[in-house]
Amino acid sequence: MKNVQQVDLSEEIQAGLKELLSEDSKSYLIPAPDDKAERTRLHKTIATFSTSLSTETVKEGEAGFIKVTIKSKKFRGNRDNGFDDDSKFLHFTMLKWNIGTSDAIMRLANVMNINPRNMSYAGLKDKRGITSQRVSCKMLEPKRLTGLNKTFFNANPAGGKEVVYEKNFITGNFTFAKAPLKLGDVSGNKFCIALRECDSTTADNLAKLRTMLLEKGFINYFGLQRFGNAGNTNVIGRLILKKDYKSAIETILTANDNHKPDVVASLKHFKETGNANESFGKLKYKKLIEGNVLSALCKEPTNFKGALKSLHHKQQTLYAHAYQSYIWNKTVSKRIQKYGTQVLAGDLVSQDGDVKNVRQILETELSSASFCDVVLPLPGFDIKLPENECKTFLEEALQEDDMSLEDFGGPLGKEFDVGGAYRNLIYKPSEFSTEVVQYSEENEKLVATDLDNVLKISFQPAGVGEKVAIVCRFMLPKSCYATMLLREISKGRI
Repeated sequence: MKNVQQVDLSEEIQAGLKELLSEDSKSYLIPAPDDKAERTRLHKTIATFSTSLSTETVKEGEAGFIKVTIKSKKFRGNRDNGFDDDSKFLHFTMLKWNIGTSDAIMRLANVMNINPRNMSYAGLKDKRGITSQRVSCKMLEPKRLTGLNKTFFNANPAGGKEVVYEKNFITGNFTFAKAPLKLGDVSGNKFCIALRECDSTTADNLAKLRTMLLEKGFINYFGLQRFGNAGNTNVIGRLILKKDYKSAIETILTANDNHKPDVVASLKHFKETGNANESFGKLKYKKLIEGNVLSALCKEPTNFKGALKSLHHKQQTLYAHAYQSYIWNKTVSKRIQKYGTQVLAGDLVSQDGDVKNVRQILETELSSASFCDVVLPLPGFDIKLPENECKTFLEEALQEDDMSLEDFGGPLGKEFDVGGAYRNLIYKPSEFSTEVVQYSEENEKLVATDLDNVLKISFQPAGVGEKVAIVCRFMLPKSCYATMLLREISKGRI
């Protein structure tokens, strides 16, 4: 980049800038030179006058001015590029479509040329849907994201906005905070889902459906998305817990139908040749999970443990959590198959609504106990087990995989310590509503989305056609899967 020659500031301008700094006035206007190069030099000179000043060229009527303002305190000073202790983390909403949370974070980091380890989120959102969630990033200015958003839209002939869908996400609603988001930092999720080609849509059936869900709830299984697009994150988690790092890496670097063509080509080349450098070079986006692993193997081809540690800590723990979820699902299936919703002596229940604080049910309490309060542990090194056959079910599920609770004690050190948790066997939604919508085309849009709101598009379904859909709206707590609720209500009831 060429150096830009500075200009001398007049005494009048210097006095105005000093007054702005001393009184924290809103702004100070300087007549802008007609020549662009002169304006650039003036911007540069003001920036060197004080690092607390920000400039922009503006129009006031027909005249042009350089508007000088005081920078937000979030960006003053030199430490950590100007971010103070109260504003080191930018929190923002990410609206995405046709892409999973992890891939969206990796792609955003790649486009912005930032370390994905600096970004965090409270939970994963589905790939197949239009979803909104909060994300945090260390020491990131909002203008970098707002500038990026401009590349996500094209003006259409009607003068509105048309989405460039290849980009898959946009950002907004910026705030600053002292701390980043962590997994679980969310109270719940709101859903609007359309079920197409329904068999029966009478008002009576829908009323019965709503009553069934609100009164009986549904089995609180972990949904398939817990196990990744390829359905194998639980397999990777088990391999890591067994310290078989080489097999874990080979599984991560196995191509599947959900991968982009360049990723498929890269992973197939690695499987055939074992050459991480050549395989890494075939990736279009380098900051993917597969890219991070290949990059680590480029430096140390046989350090498979190190390749795993190259991944974001959240991604590392997600693999182990997926295996915990897999074992939990198997244990619950055996329990429900044999005992249904019967409460058993020795079952664990949460105390005072705190699922982390559990105790065993006594024989004398069975008559007053509710199955809604029964929890089952996810395997880990610090859990309390039920004192009944459910303990056997869990231990047998682990033994079938040549695993035991001792395997959850942190094979990679603190990065992979896998503590247990407790999860309710069933969940009753607090609210659930349905709406019947008629349509004709297979892929016809049926509901307004957050993307419509961003684009200021008013949408109403046509509501005509021979086909019938049920639009379901409901709220669920964190780590409770909408797919499991939908699985329950679609068992021939609609």
